[in-house]
Amino acid sequence: MKDLVIIGAGPGGFDAAIFAKEHGLDVTLIEKHKVGGTCLNYGCIPTKALYHNASTVKNMEELNVFGIEVDKYSIDYNAIKARKEEIVASQVGNIILTLKKLGVELIEGNATIVSKNQVLVNDIIIETKNIIIATGSVSKLLSFEGSDLPIVNDSTGILSLKEFPKKMVIVGAGVIGCEMATIFNYFECEVTLVEYEKEILPPLDTDIKKRARNLYKRQGIKIYTKSAFKKLIQKDSSYFAVIESKGKTIEIETDYILLSTGRVPNYGGLDLDKQGIKLSKTGIEVNEFFQTSIDNIYAIGDVTGILMLAHKATYDGYKAVSHILNKDMDINFDQVPSVVFSFPEIATVGVTEQELEGKTYRTNKYLFKTNAKAQCANETDGFIKMIIDEDDILVGCHIIGVHASNLIHEVTSIMYKKININEYKNIIHAHPTISEVVGECIKGFH
Repeated sequence: MKDLVIIGAGPGGFDAAIFAKEHGLDVTLIEKHKVGGTCLNYGCIPTKALYHNASTVKNMEELNVFGIEVDKYSIDYNAIKARKEEIVASQVGNIILTLKKLGVELIEGNATIVSKNQVLVNDIIIETKNIIIATGSVSKLLSFEGSDLPIVNDSTGILSLKEFPKKMVIVGAGVIGCEMATIFNYFECEVTLVEYEKEILPPLDTDIKKRARNLYKRQGIKIYTKSAFKKLIQKDSSYFAVIESKGKTIEIETDYILLSTGRVPNYGGLDLDKQGIKLSKTGIEVNEFFQTSIDNIYAIGDVTGILMLAHKATYDGYKAVSHILNKDMDINFDQVPSVVFSFPEIATVGVTEQELEGKTYRTNKYLFKTNAKAQCANETDGFIKMIIDEDDILVGCHIIGVHASNLIHEVTSIMYKKININEYKNIIHAHPTISEVVGECIKGFH
């Protein structure tokens, strides 16, 4: 009998398998499609490969600021796609090699939970003491007139295009939508963002999303908020997205419709009802140890619908495996950093001001334009905003600016240790560095 069967080899699944095996458990990992899941094959990693290509284009366009003149560059889309695919293949290969070296049994197939101690895959029943469901999520698609036209796709499809579009309408201005908008904007694409809510990046801090909107528009991205995407129509050989905005019907010519309207749990055909596994409003219902309503069956990552982030899924897995091992693992899931890889980057951890309404707190901001290193790098857009509670403990941090994805981790560490800001002020930051914005923001609290 196996100690553990994990269904789904995305970040949550394969990291849980590695962690469990390193702690002496006999593990089987089952994946019906591709090791690495959505994040590695169709999401985080290929998107970041494109992001760095776009970043290089951005830097080329700014060379004159540094006194460098070059002839007009050209963009080789085939080379960009080949590089992206090479990175993905390399990362998948590394994971498979690690699993093999550790002795994790990896099975390709479609799994079914037969009972609390049995999993069926490829017509074989695997007996197991514990099960972890890590089947991830799928794109949440809209139903509309013209949805069957060939230019409509989600974020998975856009990463496999034969040719990059010249005009794109993105429906949904959440994280994926804004990342894709700023990336393809630098690939000589005319981008339009359509968002139903009153502001882009709806869950984020109000100051951050307002600043992001202004910066995106400055880059040439057209943004319609409080607007509804209605349909896609074809006129001869051209396509037009039809939206309603401020009481007006607007037609936007486009080569591509990207649906980025969120993601929903993927239950993987597991027939959870038959096993008595309860669902919440967001996904599979779990407790603090990620146990489902059946105590030896766990669920981690996107399938729970709780904060759909790859790194969150990984730590869900660590927590679940630790519980199986009867060990305590103190992870604070209220302090999960998240990043929007747009131009500029956005990073956040902890609470927003909106979430603290009615409570006592203080905020402080520090602008990147006052940082010498940022000015040297021509990256002065943005700011860092910190929130402290009545005990002078940092409870939230929101950054928009260069290297935000790196800066957020220092703040996350401080928040985890609950260091008082008066003590934090004594931590020395090297000069001249971008990280000085963190120290200067803290010093601003009196």
